[in-house]
Amino acid sequence: MRWCAGRRALLAGAGAAGAAGLLAACGDDPAPSGAAAAPATSAPVTAAPATSLASTADVPVGGGTLVGGVLLVQPVAGTFKAYDAACPHKGVKIGAPKDGVATCPAHNSTFAIADGARLSGPATSGLKEIPIKVEAGQITEV
Repeated sequence: MRWCAGRRALLAGAGAAGAAGLLAACGDDPAPSGAAAAPATSAPVTAAPATSLASTADVPVGGGTLVGGVLLVQPVAGTFKAYDAACPHKGVKIGAPKDGVATCPAHNSTFAIADGARLSGPATSGLKEIPIKVEAGQITEV
């Protein structure tokens, strides 16, 4: 009796052999059999350079300026602070401060720029402070 493999069985076997070859080629061990694999090395991790938010000259004394989602303020000459510009009440962006007070245009919550504290309005908390560094006339996020 003569045995003949069916076309499907033949194709399935060829497919499995091809897949095994592909998987072997994609293995983690590039070294030939019996050879020791080289130890994995990684490049040193370096911190991304700090991005300048603004020049100190751009932030008026007793006021501030918005830079994206950051409120930069100078409550007194030479003292700079940064706050998340989103009002803690509903997340609306706070307006640029005047006379030491920042106001949310949506519901009129007000905040002291000296410390971000809530002064009035429906917001139940103050502004979230963002750490900054002032160096060579530039303000950068830490």
